Amino acid sequence: MRAVAYVLSVVALILGVVYMISTLSTPSLDPLIYARDLAISIAAIAVGVAAPILLRKFSAAENA
Repeated sequence: MRAVAYVLSVVALILGVVYMISTLSTPSLDPLIYARDLAISIAAIAVGVAAPILLRKFSAAENA
C-alpha cells in the first residue's frame, strides 16, 4: 500500500512539473485558461508533495 502511494505521488509530481513547464513555455492567450493551467499544475505538485507526508502522519497515528 505504501509503495503504491509513493509511486502515485512521484507520478503526480512529474505530471505537475511537466504540465507547468508546458504552460509556461507556451502560455495561452486567454488569461482564464492560463490561470486554470497553472492551478492544475500547482495542485498536482501539491498533491505529490502532501500525499507521502499525510500517509506517514496518519499511519503513525494508527500504529500508536
